[in-house]
Amino acid sequence: MLPNFNIRVTLDLHRLHSFALQTRPSMKNLALIFSLFITTLMFSQQQGTVAGTILDKELNNEPLLFANINIKNTPTTVQTNFHGNFEIHDINPGNYTLVVSYLGYETIEVPIIIEENKTTQIINGLETKKINLQDIARLQRVSEEPAYITANSEQSSRK
Repeated sequence: MLPNFNIRVTLDLHRLHSFALQTRPSMKNLALIFSLFITTLMFSQQQGTVAGTILDKELNNEPLLFANINIKNTPTTVQTNFHGNFEIHDINPGNYTLVVSYLGYETIEVPIIIEENKTTQIINGLETKKINLQDIARLQRVSEEPAYITANSEQSSRK
């Protein structure tokens, strides 16, 4: 019975070898497999996300809509939606600073850490800008000073 078993294994190995020889991958198949492998590597980059809510500290933490959120020293800028929420996707892992600004409010900078395949959550509020009465008085004095316009006599004589 053992010799019969050996013959079957030998025949099965021979069939497997002949099948492998018949189905050799062509150059087109190799190029396709290689390009799929490279594409997978390119799109599998590990990046993170930052999301959060910006609130108005002066108005009982109401959402601040259309506030500007910028990642410092990058061109990435977004605005909050009607609920004060924002999201920035596809950020390379590392340490960044978010700059949050809104007209009439103090600009704040929030340090964040972006990790691979994770979402960093931010909840922060903005305070209104404080205007000093001395600054207003100084602006009024500057606007009340007379302005003198003089023309150069050489330019006047040429006309």
